[in-house]
Formats: sequence, structure tokens, C-alpha cells
Amino acid sequence: MKRILYIITLIFTGIAFNSCSDDLLEKTPLDQISDTDFWKTEGDLQLYLNQLYATLPGWAAAGASPSLDIGTDIIAQSSLWFGASSTTRLDGTINVPSSGGGWSWSNVRRANYFLENSARAETGNLIDHYIGEGHFFRAWFYFDLFKDFGALPIITKVVDLEDEDILMGARSSRTEVANFILAELDLAIEKMEYADKVGPSRLNKDIAALFKARVALYEGTWEKYHQGTDFAGTTDGTDYLQQAADAALSVIEAGNYSLSTGDVDEAYYNLFVQTDYSGNKEVMLYKHYDYLTYNIQNSLWNQPSLQGMSREMTQLYLAADGLPISVSPIFNGDATLDELQENRDPRLAQSVMAPGDLDIIAENGAESYFMVPDMSRNPTGYSIEKWRSKQIVQNNERTRDIGYIIFRYAEALLVYAEAKAELGTLTQADVDLTINQLRDRVGMPHLNIGAITPDPNWPDYGYTLPDYLQEVRRERVVELFGEGNRLEDLMRWRAHKLFVGKRPIGTTYTSDIEAIYSGLTVNSEGFLDPYVNFLNTGGFGFDPDRDYLLPLPIDELTINDNLTQNPGW
Repeated sequence: MKRILYIITLIFTGIAFNSCSDDLLEKTPLDQISDTDFWKTEGDLQLYLNQLYATLPGWAAAGASPSLDIGTDIIAQSSLWFGASSTTRLDGTINVPSSGGGWSWSNVRRANYFLENSARAETGNLIDHYIGEGHFFRAWFYFDLFKDFGALPIITKVVDLEDEDILMGARSSRTEVANFILAELDLAIEKMEYADKVGPSRLNKDIAALFKARVALYEGTWEKYHQGTDFAGTTDGTDYLQQAADAALSVIEAGNYSLSTGDVDEAYYNLFVQTDYSGNKEVMLYKHYDYLTYNIQNSLWNQPSLQGMSREMTQLYLAADGLPISVSPIFNGDATLDELQENRDPRLAQSVMAPGDLDIIAENGAESYFMVPDMSRNPTGYSIEKWRSKQIVQNNERTRDIGYIIFRYAEALLVYAEAKAELGTLTQADVDLTINQLRDRVGMPHLNIGAITPDPNWPDYGYTLPDYLQEVRRERVVELFGEGNRLEDLMRWRAHKLFVGKRPIGTTYTSDIEAIYSGLTVNSEGFLDPYVNFLNTGGFGFDPDRDYLLPLPIDELTINDNLTQNPGW
């Protein structure tokens, strides 16, 4: 077996799985699946759950596949990009929708239907495990809604028309919802087996614990930093932070996963350009793409993928001596793309292109090299190398079967370090267990929390942080760059001071870029300024009294008088 989720269409003879709409009132007949021969064995449970695996994140099936961090302060989007991004969220340009707007309960309904029927299974050694998967998915779907809307109705059954008390119910508080999600994950952890019992292609106990750590860290920091605002929970976040630390530590101590290492100048890059992660000791779950077999592509060959790293992101990487670039004597500046990577954390060179970098290895072995960024597709000039395969496999197209990593072990290390730092209990032993292992992978000096050099350019979150927490946050964004965590981090940290009224900029508009791409917009310092005429007010227009949560749609508020709108909308 492989640690993969094949993206295929499942066709079941004699059993038609329902497809619910985004409306809680949708009544597509659920009894289509209640065949008397179904829900009898663990294989039936697995069969139903397989459809839920397809809801886990993955690359876009066609076209470019930009990072989920696109549109935040660390990745700028190209005006050519066809899809949505976080730009409208940070720019405060979202409107109250008449319907929809993400207020979708179809997946929760599917999970509820599974859990209502799963107890009917009678044969198999993995029945409890699959029931645990059902609780995991219910928690997963709830967390998606929770991040956008906060307070939610807690629904644990398949709703029928006669369930008027549920259909017209109010929302439970965000703290109650967070507790519900974590309780679901506790059930999942209790029931699920480790990977050695269920195979590497399925969810397991470690993954459920890591997801619990993610959720608990999210809510712990949210309730800590949003105290005294309209978005506050009912606690100071301490208990959630301890739950996050405990869950992350359980993954670490279980010993089933470890960091993928190798040459310090290649190991980080190599982690993200594999087509088969079945033997990778860091990747806990991923989606496998096979264009030749299933005619599905993630189009990572189409580089650059209509996005660019921001200059602000490049400045977060330390110098190679472990010091901030603002104080390091070996930092040579970043006026050009050539200078940018010199004497820096190797993760920078393994995440963004510089002139002279190997670009393509053709089918015949011929090599070509990156020299000038493609500014028609990359708004900042910092071309992202992470996920960028150099191999041509067919028809003069770069490898497009790169796997999509859903969970990896490094996150457990980062969650544990951050939770302990937020609790004020971070020790050097904790740092050696977590942050310094990540630094060892790329040959960076260790973080010594007793001798941190202050950075004059530490990010301004709008409140004071101890120096060790600043460095833990820095490590998180550098290690997880582009993996879809940035918007969540900005929201839970209440970090609007970091980006409101500002906009991401790019590299210097050098003569070699201008020779090919004339007339590009620059700021007063000569840096590319692609967002100046793109954002609503010239800078991100996020309203901190409104935009930390999305609005509920008008039709739901009209139908149900017990629902209330989120603050500021």
C-alpha cells in the first residue's frame, strides 16, 4: 500500500451515494444508500468514507496551481490568475452574499449520515477505526466552517423536515463549537489505529492527534489575542494551548514519523517535488496524481504558477549565521536576485529562484537555466521554486504529477514549540526537540532562547511579544511557506497591524528585467509594486472590527430568525 489518496471517480454497483446541496434543507434521498446488504461490514464503512477523502485539499485539476497562501502578505497573485485567493479577504472587499458564501452544510450532513449508520456494521477488526475516521471528518468539516464563521449550530444528526428545532436553531458560541470539534477528535484518536495497522493510505491516530493540535493551537491563540473584542471566546486560551502542546507531543513521542533529511542544500526542496511519497518518513498523508492513468494533472509544470513571493517574505529568512539580516555582518543585501540568496537560510534558495539556477532538464538530458523572471506571470519577480519540478516527462511539459502533502510531521514540531511559547513554558530542551531539528535539516545554527539577538525589524503584530515567540513565529512561516497556513495564522494572531494599509512588493526593477518587461510599476525605492493599483485603497483595506469572520448569507438570516449576523456586517 502507499501513503496516497488516488483522485478517481468511484462507481458503486447497486449503491448510489447521495449528493447534498449546500443547503441544510436539501432533501436528496439519503435512503438511496440504505440497502439491506450495506452497513454490515468494515468494508462497507470504508467504501462510504472513501468519498469523504476526496474532500481533503489537493492541487487544482487543471490550469496553474497557485499556493493556498496566495493573496496574503507573503505571496502576491498575478492579474492573470483565474481563481479566487485571500486578496479580497485581506483587502476587505467581500460583500454580504444573498446566499451561499461558504455557509454549506452538505459535508457535515454526509459525516452525520455515516456516523448514524456505522454502528450497524457487525464484522471486521477495523470497525472502531472507521468510526474514528467518521468523527475525524465531522471535525474536519466543522473546522472549515468554524474558521470562516466562528459560532455555529452544532448538528450531530441527519436533519429531517420535522426537526424544526434544529433547522431554526441558534448558533452555539465559538468556544462551545471549538470544544465540540476537539471532543470529536478525542473520539477519533481513541478509536483510530496507527498507520501500521491500517496502512499508510488512510487517516490514522497520529494524523488525528496532529489535527487536534492544529485546531487547539488555532483556538488557543484566537481566544488569547481576541480577548476584549467582538470576536472573543469565553476563555483566555490557556487550556486550548495546553491541549495543542499535549497532542503535538503525542505525535512526536509515538515515533512513527520523522523529518526527511539529506543534503542541506537540497533536502527541503526535494521534500516538495516528489511524485510518490509512499516511502517518505515525514509525509503523513498526501494526494497522489497520475496524469497518464487518470488524465488528471495538477499543472505544476506551468511555471511560474501565476504568483510570486513577496519581498516581505524574503526578509524573514535569517542570515546563514543565524542572525536577522538587519544585524548580520554577512548579509550582502537584496538589491538583485543574485544577492538575495547569498549567506541566507538555505530554505530561501530552495523556495525561490535566482539567476543561474537550473530550470529545466529536458527529456534528452539538455539543461536550461533561469535568468530573468517571467513578469507576465509573476508579479513580484521572486519566482517560487518550492513544488517546481525541473524534469520534463512528456510532450515538453514539466512533471505535473507532484503529490499534494496534506499532513507532514514538521507541523507537529512547530505546533508544540508555539503552544509552549504561548504558554510561557518553552525550554531549551523543547527548542532542541523541535525548532533546532528543522534547522538541522538545512544546516542552520541552532536557536538558543537564552541568547536571542533582537531584530529591529521583527514583525509588528500590534502588541509586544517575547523574543523567543517572535523567533518561533518566524520559523513557522519560513518552514511552512506557501502551504496554506498564512491566512489562518494572521486571523488567529489578530495580526491586522501587520498588513492593514500596506501591500506586498517585489524585487528591484533591475535593467535586465526592464529590458524584457518595460513599463512595470515601481515604488519610490525602485521595487516592483504590482498591487498599487489593484487593492481597494492602495493597501490592504481589512476592517479589524468586521473582517476576522465572514458574513452569513442573507437568505439564511431571513429564513431563521434565531441566526445572528457576525460583527460589523
